[in-house]
Amino acid sequence: MMRIARLTASAGLLAIALMITIASDAPHHCVSAASSPPPTSSLPRFPKSSPEAPSKKVRLVSVQVVHRHGDRTPITPMKNETYWGSILPPSHVLEGIAKGTKLVHDENSLAGANHAAGGRGVFGQLSQLGLLQMVDLGNRLREELHLDDEANDNGDDIHHEDEHGNKYIYGGKLFHGKAPLHPQRIKVTSTNFPRTLQSVQGLLVGLFPDGTDDHHVDIDVTKTNEMIPDPQPRRTQEQADLERELAARPHLAEKEKEMRGLAVRATDAIRHTLGDDYEKFIFGVGEENGDSTSGDNSHQTKPLSWSQLAEITTCLKSRDMLPKQITDADQEAISSHAAWRWFQNLRHPRLARLAMYEMVQDIVDGLHRSKNCPRSGTDDDEPLLHVFSAHDSTLMGLICAFHLQQPSQWPHYASYIKVELIEVEDMHPSEASRSQKEYFVRFSLNGEVLRSTWSKDEESGELRDLISVDKLTEMVNKEHHDDEVAMMEG
Repeated sequence: MMRIARLTASAGLLAIALMITIASDAPHHCVSAASSPPPTSSLPRFPKSSPEAPSKKVRLVSVQVVHRHGDRTPITPMKNETYWGSILPPSHVLEGIAKGTKLVHDENSLAGANHAAGGRGVFGQLSQLGLLQMVDLGNRLREELHLDDEANDNGDDIHHEDEHGNKYIYGGKLFHGKAPLHPQRIKVTSTNFPRTLQSVQGLLVGLFPDGTDDHHVDIDVTKTNEMIPDPQPRRTQEQADLERELAARPHLAEKEKEMRGLAVRATDAIRHTLGDDYEKFIFGVGEENGDSTSGDNSHQTKPLSWSQLAEITTCLKSRDMLPKQITDADQEAISSHAAWRWFQNLRHPRLARLAMYEMVQDIVDGLHRSKNCPRSGTDDDEPLLHVFSAHDSTLMGLICAFHLQQPSQWPHYASYIKVELIEVEDMHPSEASRSQKEYFVRFSLNGEVLRSTWSKDEESGELRDLISVDKLTEMVNKEHHDDEVAMMEG
């Protein structure tokens, strides 16, 4: 985290650097953003199928990043409001990071304000630590995507050549001397929650450590309901009905019966710390259809929903504030079960599409716009980088909707999915293939490649790191078409 000290050159950001002192006093396990393997800043390798096979020229065309917000206060209201308010960034810091950004609103912009997960007052807000995590993530993305070598700006001559003779243009970087990282080359979309807006503003501080040279960055906040799988109310009655149906499946009911004791014990341990109207802050796929833990539902014995238990205990654990009745193992079990419930629901293909289709289509459309963009150097060019500021549920919804491998861990604060569009062509093509270029997509979570089941090799049966844009588009459209046919037949 100390690399954030380099960002103090930006006007008005001295206070952010001072927050390092605050973060250093926090428990060690909550100071850093999402732990991850080395970043996937280098492009995939293309070994030759035979000595005679042509070498490849490989170029990173565009990147879409979908990140979770940084560390936050509990969404569910708590009694010790003064403490939780004390860990929020000062107002002058928030005003500083907002400079250079402009929110784009329309009639859909109020969606986040009406969602239970938006919190109330000091609850559900980005913390000082969360802001630091997001500045750090912006800094990391800059390192991954920008070729910081001002001496080398002579175009395609900047490349890395591997042992197979493949040339990786600009060393696999997205921004370089001829197309440097600039506000005009990025696009930002966010849910309309204060914590996601402030998170992406912090990310922009890390992405542009020297400021944006009086160029403002628009933040589109009109697509909140498209970017979360559990809008309130649901976009369609079909989704609400399907969630109820899936939640009633026998294996889920059996698991709930098994876990109910932990839910009751954990709720009893924290009930006295809960604020007014805490029972109104219920959210999550499959969580809003009554008591997810079944059993006695009286006010004093009804357990909190699993989403509430997970989010409250996560906030308490990261600050060494768990009550003694809840062990670290209990908290891990709560979080794991909450994640399991989400996956059990969102892995259902129909629900994943109902919940995430619009955002999936937006991402796929962006891939095609980037693929077909002539790069004229005008304002009409498709942005090279599109950043979506969202939530853990967004990341999990996309993982399910794109049929990606399930990650080993639930996405922690400041986790990010990266969607890379990669262009490949033969270095010395024959006349027949001279103009042929292939385009592929690679997905990763915090630097770990996630393979899609749609990328399965027909011969070996193995999943590939890359999936062609055409194949990805075909599968997304096919599933949507199949759904429409099924609905008509029904």
